[in-house]
Amino acid sequence: MNPRHGRLARQYALIAATLVVPSSARGQDSTLDADSRRFGPTEIRDEHLLAQPRLTLPATTPDTLGAGRTAFRASVLWSNSFGWTQERSGENPANRRFLVDGETATLDLTLTHGLRANLDAGLRLPIAWRGGGRLDSVIDAWHRLFKLPDGNRTDFRSDAYRVEGKNTLGQPFSWNQEAGVGLGSAEAFARWRLSDGGPWTSGLIGRVALPTGTGPFAGNGPGFGLQCVAARRLGSAFDVFVGLGGTAQPAKPVRGVGYERLRGHGFLALEWRPWPSLSLAAETNAASRLVRDIDRYPESHWLINGELRVRLSPTAQLEVGFTENFASQMGTTDVAFQFGLRIKPASRRESRPSVPPSRQ
Repeated sequence: MNPRHGRLARQYALIAATLVVPSSARGQDSTLDADSRRFGPTEIRDEHLLAQPRLTLPATTPDTLGAGRTAFRASVLWSNSFGWTQERSGENPANRRFLVDGETATLDLTLTHGLRANLDAGLRLPIAWRGGGRLDSVIDAWHRLFKLPDGNRTDFRSDAYRVEGKNTLGQPFSWNQEAGVGLGSAEAFARWRLSDGGPWTSGLIGRVALPTGTGPFAGNGPGFGLQCVAARRLGSAFDVFVGLGGTAQPAKPVRGVGYERLRGHGFLALEWRPWPSLSLAAETNAASRLVRDIDRYPESHWLINGELRVRLSPTAQLEVGFTENFASQMGTTDVAFQFGLRIKPASRRESRPSVPPSRQ
């Protein structure tokens, strides 16, 4: 090779490396910086008494942690369920199709690790409870204050636990002796960020529910879920999140209740950050039919969530969430409260020490 040509080749290679390497680094930094500013939905589940044994898909974000980073989240979700179908409200109807009345509480422990810049994997472990609870009087006051539908809750016993009714063949079922505490279905998941750098960030989240349930939550069976989610920045203080997905679980009845084998899920969420350390979000979630053989059970499920996140430090976030169903309490949670704490490493931008400008 001509020595002159060799020098030109080396110069061109050096120029290309100078352009490409910083460009890639900037792309990765921008992802981590965006993730540090954008909180995303808090992943509130529908913990309706009949939904508790099944895999559900929450509103979430396509953002990943980054290679080698680990996050831990602990949260408590306290939910109240109340719905019925019978010829009149009250405790002694002549023909009760179904009555779902009670509360659930779930301690959710989730560990997530970044395998690559665009790939996370993690494990969620729920410790669940269900029973009569203590929220009925609080919810009655809430409904009266805001004039919301209450399903004639005051005609029924307060703070009682009942899950009972008839299937479509007229056969009775009852979960009334199935209150208590147990381990729920452990959930393994992976989040693959497909695209970034443009106006939209997109990703796929796969979930596998493992049959680890104990006590009243034993026998739930395995489950599989897949979501396609996307997020878009709207100016400097807003982000919108959308997602569609589905779950598949065996149709084998759980304590006399037959479930749908396939179920669709979707969500839309809007996040507003009035300050860098504060996030307010509103989301709406919808899903197709959960139960297939309870007489007159709803065919679709819809609810809304309100969420607040506060960045306590570069590594800690406080989460507060609230669920309400304004339309129909028959098939989803009526009211729920969530409190959580998320610990994750600071991004490069957050952890970079500030350096005062040099004086000339």
